[in-house]
Amino acid sequence: MSSDPSASASQSVRITEGVSLLLPRLECSGVISAHCNLRLPHSETGFLHVHQAGLELLTSNDTPALASQSARITGVSHSAWPLLRIISEIVFSPMARVLWCDLGSLRPPPPGFKRFSCLSLSSSWDYRCPPPHLANFCILIFLEVEFCSCHPGQSTVVLSWLTATSAFWVQAILQPHPPERSLTLSPRLECGDEISAHCNPCLPVETEFHCGGQAGLQLLTSSDPPTSTSQSARITNLSRENHREAIARVIRKLLNHILDNSEDDTKSLFLIIKIIGDLLQFQGSHKHEFDSRWKSFNLVKKSMENRLHGKKQHIRALLIDRVMLQHELRTLTVEGCEYKKVHQDMIRDLLRLSTSSYSQVRNKAQQTFFAALGAYNFCCRDIIPLVLEFLRPDRQDVTQQQFKGALYCLLGNHSGVCLANLHDWDCIVQTWPAIVSSGLSQAMSLEKPSIVRLFDDLAEKIHRQYETIGLDFTIPKSCVAIAELLQQSKNPSINQILLSPEKIKEGIKRQQEKNADAVRNYENLVDTLLDGVEQRNLPWKFEHIGIGLLSLLLRDDRVLPLRAIRFFVENLNHDAIVVRKMAISAVAGILKQLKRTHKKLTINPCEISGYPKPTQIIAGDRPDNHWLHYDSKTIPRTKKEWESSCFVEKTHWGYYTWPKNMVVYAGVEEQPKLGRSREDMTEAEQIIFDHFSDLKFVEQLITFLSLEDRKGKDKFNPRRFCLFKGIFRNFDDAFLPVLKPHLERLVADSHESTQRCVAEIIAGLIRGSKHWTFEKVEKLWELLCPLLRTALSNITVETYNDWGACIATSCESRDPRKLHWLFELLLESPLSGEGGSFVDACRLYVLQGGLAQQEWRVPELLHRLLKYLEPKLTQVYKNVRERIGSVLTYIFMIDVSLPNTAPTTSPHVPEFTARILEKLKPLMDVDEEIQNHVMEENGIGEEDERTQGIKLLKTILKWLMASAGRSFSTAVTEQLQLLPLFFKIAPVENDNSYDELKRDAKLCLSLMSQGLLYPHQVPLVLQVLKQTARSSSWHARYTVLTYLQTMVFYNLFIFLNNEDAVKDIRWLVISLLEDEQLEVREMAATTLSGLLQCNFLTMDSPMQIHFEQLCKTKLPKKRKRDPGSVGDTIPSAELVKRHAGVLGLGACVLSSPYDVPTWMPQLLMNLSAHLNDPQPIEMTVKKTLSNFRRTHHDNWQEHKQQFTDDQLLVLTDLLVSPCYYA
Repeated sequence: MSSDPSASASQSVRITEGVSLLLPRLECSGVISAHCNLRLPHSETGFLHVHQAGLELLTSNDTPALASQSARITGVSHSAWPLLRIISEIVFSPMARVLWCDLGSLRPPPPGFKRFSCLSLSSSWDYRCPPPHLANFCILIFLEVEFCSCHPGQSTVVLSWLTATSAFWVQAILQPHPPERSLTLSPRLECGDEISAHCNPCLPVETEFHCGGQAGLQLLTSSDPPTSTSQSARITNLSRENHREAIARVIRKLLNHILDNSEDDTKSLFLIIKIIGDLLQFQGSHKHEFDSRWKSFNLVKKSMENRLHGKKQHIRALLIDRVMLQHELRTLTVEGCEYKKVHQDMIRDLLRLSTSSYSQVRNKAQQTFFAALGAYNFCCRDIIPLVLEFLRPDRQDVTQQQFKGALYCLLGNHSGVCLANLHDWDCIVQTWPAIVSSGLSQAMSLEKPSIVRLFDDLAEKIHRQYETIGLDFTIPKSCVAIAELLQQSKNPSINQILLSPEKIKEGIKRQQEKNADAVRNYENLVDTLLDGVEQRNLPWKFEHIGIGLLSLLLRDDRVLPLRAIRFFVENLNHDAIVVRKMAISAVAGILKQLKRTHKKLTINPCEISGYPKPTQIIAGDRPDNHWLHYDSKTIPRTKKEWESSCFVEKTHWGYYTWPKNMVVYAGVEEQPKLGRSREDMTEAEQIIFDHFSDLKFVEQLITFLSLEDRKGKDKFNPRRFCLFKGIFRNFDDAFLPVLKPHLERLVADSHESTQRCVAEIIAGLIRGSKHWTFEKVEKLWELLCPLLRTALSNITVETYNDWGACIATSCESRDPRKLHWLFELLLESPLSGEGGSFVDACRLYVLQGGLAQQEWRVPELLHRLLKYLEPKLTQVYKNVRERIGSVLTYIFMIDVSLPNTAPTTSPHVPEFTARILEKLKPLMDVDEEIQNHVMEENGIGEEDERTQGIKLLKTILKWLMASAGRSFSTAVTEQLQLLPLFFKIAPVENDNSYDELKRDAKLCLSLMSQGLLYPHQVPLVLQVLKQTARSSSWHARYTVLTYLQTMVFYNLFIFLNNEDAVKDIRWLVISLLEDEQLEVREMAATTLSGLLQCNFLTMDSPMQIHFEQLCKTKLPKKRKRDPGSVGDTIPSAELVKRHAGVLGLGACVLSSPYDVPTWMPQLLMNLSAHLNDPQPIEMTVKKTLSNFRRTHHDNWQEHKQQFTDDQLLVLTDLLVSPCYYA
């Protein structure tokens, strides 16, 4: 080849009009200008070739001494110097000489490159690992930097193309390579000389650099024979230079240049962000690419598996692919990379881009930034101060875009690291105060919805994800002793140097210092937040955020500093309702921190009861747990009885078994002192005591608590309840005189918010008096009983839920014997009728809430309540009946008959139901349909037994409906005896116009049919159904069939296990097919079809013969009707029988909607013979044939094989509509 520069100029790479083409071929024999021939920008003469600019590289004809000299550069403008210097630095570095761009690789070339057959990889190259291309990458980057610095007017186009080309090669460079893998160069480098004269690659060998020729590298020239030309030359990459660090250095220079000169080039910034992301995290592939390959692998594996050998037998290639994919997954899922200086620089660059002026750049940079935070351990500590710099109030150069970017960086993404909520004291000590003080920054504006939303999301995320950070990590001495014994153990032996006592003491000392630092950080954080919140010019939103962060610092192991306690107590009367809510929760937590420890004792319950412990677990009322029951004869009414009683607050203890170590509170004399003076209190308690002793403070607090927050949506607030519970628990009755006038005033006011406030205070008062002495408790109830009577008499539709929650909360986890004043008050006269039906229903609701919390421990109260309610069951008002039904459900809740259960002493359902049946006899003895004729008003004077029975029946229906969804057991035998009565009432049609009695009866039957039946109850239920099937009311007979369907399907296996029950059901359904009422016959056919379809009944020859005989019943001849006579609406017995046979055959046909059994063709032929029979037979046949056609249409080509030709001809005439031929 000629070395004439003019001849080689046609092969040069030009950078014109924003398009750059790199060096495609290495066809030179001398000067490298023929190879590169770059046109460099010149400030005066335009573009000059490299050789014209005076750049000449030595050839093979030069002496070895000259070969080591640098390239001579003459006649080049000052602006071209950096470019040439950097290119020479990169191209002639050891790494660049080795990492030649392979333009013949399997990967597609970057934009602007052409593929050449002369440049290809050897067959020995592992094509799964593409070769690196660092040299081209570096050249492109520095061409970009230099061109932009020389020609800013043309920089945008070139920047975009060059950066895109650079981004393309990054992942190829970063592909993981096996160690000591050699690079095979192209076999055809049509050079006239050795390659050492062309590029002079100096390779590092041991400690010295040698030229390519000296290292023994010889590439064949074009004069070699073809056989030797196919040989490959190998160059081993011995530079050991870190590719990522090299690319990072280059890309940072480019990034700085773009940000300084053309920040609006967002496309280049996007690609730089992608490159930085690959440098930080790319390990050979991306997660989405791996997921795609894994899915493809599973599909291939499933298609190639040999089922004869089992699922574990696969070809070797699949096993190898699986191993490679598993290794790739391991590299993708490894977390916690080593954090180095290069990573620090790149993450800081990402932070700079995350606070860019362009939202799209910020968005992409933040995604990469969040991923990097999760990949590198401890980088958060390094980056937090830089993020917080943008939030400093004293900075004047921060824009709103940078401010928002910093907030997004603190917030993090949905599943990544949140810088504002790190589990580290050193971090949150910086971030939380900075967030609060950022409200004073000039870049912050509450008029920007996006910024306001960011702060809301940030505060919400901190509150949702914050976990208490430990202060004390002291290792117990026992653990240290065990560790020393393990060290000295010889089996197994530990091949390590044993720690000396001095080393152990030193470690313990360091841990103590760390604990002290954590405590200092905690106290410093509290003080800093308080300083920030108390700034006068701080916007209200940041004040709320700061108070919220302070409330998160409440701990179980350390009391808040006094300054914070005073701050929260004072803010109970803050003007802002949000602050008051946070202060209420915080003070409640502080009171729990200040709670004094009460002494407990271990007791033996069997010694108290006098009975031995049961040998096995038996749930229910036993002799050994009878002493826990509420007994009005033995409740403590004096101080002596109170102090001698053993109170057990946990209501579930003893029902199944006793705890292994049963612990109860010791006596009053062993508990902390009550009635303390201010001098006996701690400083924190004195702060609370002083404020709640202040009449004005308490009055203002009650005023705020009595205000409405959300009209119509406020409910009993557990936070306020906990506040008052802590007040009366920690300070007993010290504040009762201050609150007494407020309680009396609030109870007398019927307004919703005031009633809710007094309910919360009373609930906290009752629960807070848990450890009071008998004298204090007795005085308390002397105050509360009149208040509760007044409150229950003034109860309204808006407040009855609050008072129900108040009583239920007061009785939760409390010994019922301690609350006998409350229960006796509630049982005085729940249904007095003085305030109307609503007040009666509300009093029952409140009583129900208290009894439900005591579960099994109040059988006496349940008996007394049931005895009181039985005469009241004939209530007329619907709301009272519904509440009585719900209360009855709780009364009988404990009456459960299960294995290993003892009979309860609470009321029993069978006994109650037997008494109810006696009162309902007037309705059950009448064999006619029951109508509701009782109006919603209380009658005056005597009422007959039927009217009383209907009233009672309405209440019983409410009870059965309520218990069907809440009870633990199924209906008892006595309740099943009510079925005939319900069958008479329930309507047939779904019509809302029916009265309450019929709707309730239908719903009750539906719920009872879904209940689980015991095997011994099956004969009783079938007997009731048979008896009802003979009723004169067709409504009852119809309802029997609907009840039977649901009952059989819910208890299918229980019935299938009883052959007699299956026969009885078969007889019942077939007999009702011959009912005189058309609706009953059709429902019987539907029931039969369903039972046949689920194989509960089988289509046998006796059934078929029976239906065919019914179909052959002769019909009477039609009589001539007189013109003036009324038509006979009652069908004849013969017509009913024939219709029953047709319905039976139709039910058999419809029971097989997706196949054609052998008996079906003949049944269809039999049905076709009745197509011209009188109604309703004709309509039944047409409906059956229509349904058959609909269900068998899709598979008719298969199903018609079961028919003969004659049958198909007849069937075609029947199924094709006559209008088809019109």
